[in-house]
Amino acid sequence: MSLKFGIYLVEQRIVSPEQFCGLVKIQQESVRSLAKISLERNMLTIRQVANILDAQETNAKASTKSFHQLAVEMNYLSTTEAVTLIKAQESSGVSINELLVECGLLTESQSQVLYSHFQRLTFRSVQDAENNQQNPTPQAPASPAPAKPSSTGPRQPNFKRRPVIIQNRQVQI
Repeated sequence: MSLKFGIYLVEQRIVSPEQFCGLVKIQQESVRSLAKISLERNMLTIRQVANILDAQETNAKASTKSFHQLAVEMNYLSTTEAVTLIKAQESSGVSINELLVECGLLTESQSQVLYSHFQRLTFRSVQDAENNQQNPTPQAPASPAPAKPSSTGPRQPNFKRRPVIIQNRQVQI
């Protein structure tokens, strides 16, 4: 969900695409490897991890099996243990929200306000989709309507729907 939140911030022009890519890179680097997590949780021994990594390296060209798949195939982990390992890895990384604050792009309160606004929009769109599935409206045959030229010029942004970020700035005289 945090990647979708980051995309939302880019769409709202709160964060630039370059800043978002930097945040994603930092986030990916913060995710611990399955090998490290399995050792920390005593799910695998060092020898087992080495065997799995050797198998990955040996079969790198022939197969694209991941660490957890090989661990299950080699009977080092059960399927449920592998799922637990993957969930632990997913929660091991730093969230985009935390990185936004750490990198100084947003304050803690700004991040919270924007994330709650994002969640409301997401929840509303999910509800709308469910309502449309349950109560499909019959569509009238589409008749091609001629395109009307816009008399007001380019479309203006709707600021009522966009969250406003106010920053306190001090001006030196």
